[in-house]
Amino acid sequence: MTEPQRRLLDRILESPQFAHAVGLKRILQYLCDHSAEGSLKEYDIALGAIGRADSFDPKTDPIVRVSISTIRERLRAYFEAQGRNELLRLTIPKGEYRASFFHGAAAQPAPPAAEFPPSLRRFWKQYVSGGAANILIYTDLLFFRDEAGNYVRNIYVNDLAAGLDDLQQRLQFTPPRDMRPSYHFLSAGEVHAMLSLVRLFERFRVPLESRNSRFSAWNELHRANLILLGSSRTNPFLDSLQGGNNFTINATEILNAAPCVGEEPRYTGRRHMEGKLEKLTEHAVVTRRPGLSPGTSITMVAANHGRAIEGAGHFLTLEENLREALEASGLGGTENLPEHFQLLLRVDMIDFDEEVINVERIAHRVL
Repeated sequence: MTEPQRRLLDRILESPQFAHAVGLKRILQYLCDHSAEGSLKEYDIALGAIGRADSFDPKTDPIVRVSISTIRERLRAYFEAQGRNELLRLTIPKGEYRASFFHGAAAQPAPPAAEFPPSLRRFWKQYVSGGAANILIYTDLLFFRDEAGNYVRNIYVNDLAAGLDDLQQRLQFTPPRDMRPSYHFLSAGEVHAMLSLVRLFERFRVPLESRNSRFSAWNELHRANLILLGSSRTNPFLDSLQGGNNFTINATEILNAAPCVGEEPRYTGRRHMEGKLEKLTEHAVVTRRPGLSPGTSITMVAANHGRAIEGAGHFLTLEENLREALEASGLGGTENLPEHFQLLLRVDMIDFDEEVINVERIAHRVL
């Protein structure tokens, strides 16, 4: 690669489209590093970029094809958003596995008044134009630790008072009685969602404070705009605000109180194999509702899988995603969004590390 090509690739890999997509970044980097060799083979990409074993067979494991398709889509989104003024462009031609750099016409710079894309600005309007503080509430995960440094967790055990007894009933073995509660770890998906949102608010040049749900109280939060991440199992603030919603989340699934045509009454995770490629589909609910004080808002990002929270949080930071979701929900032409509405999202993941490859709105409610 030339130096201008390398600098462009660095900007793309640091963009929101690729920020937490480790596997996709490795594949794109590999294609660019080998761009002079022409179209590569799936086998070489699988071994060289993502560490598949020598026994890899592209006929039974489509991870390269699935990943390349996702990379093409994210490159297109980059050059329609942050990269709209780039003179040098990068693409992966259809039917080929190679990186192609070319010079294209840059879009006209956006005027200062439209510095922030319209759908992002509309969705987060209350957070960036109001006078209230913005606070993101994330969740701790309850583990138990023994003196030897062993940690034990069950996703359904989150009550500190009854935790150890509950854990013993769920495990196939009896843990030592000297195990102590520990809150040393967070969900990786929830952390990635938080990082995506923090980066977005930095672009807005608006403060976003992050707080632990264990050390927060309603009397500290009621005058702020809130973003609540987690599930009903882990985030008590999110759980307590589910009243009046159509889509609600419990310990194992998302419930649909009044299914419309084509909708399911409940949504649970589904894991299946496509040849040797493991695929997982989960769901997340994004709820916008009035805040606890006049002029404030609450946004809840809820799912029973950490990567689904990651996908939903990232979804809310990308202009194209929000524009399509709002238009599909009949909200595309309104400057002020309803005070209370919900988006149900499908989050698709691949491979053993469950990397998010697609997030799509599949239903909505205005309440």
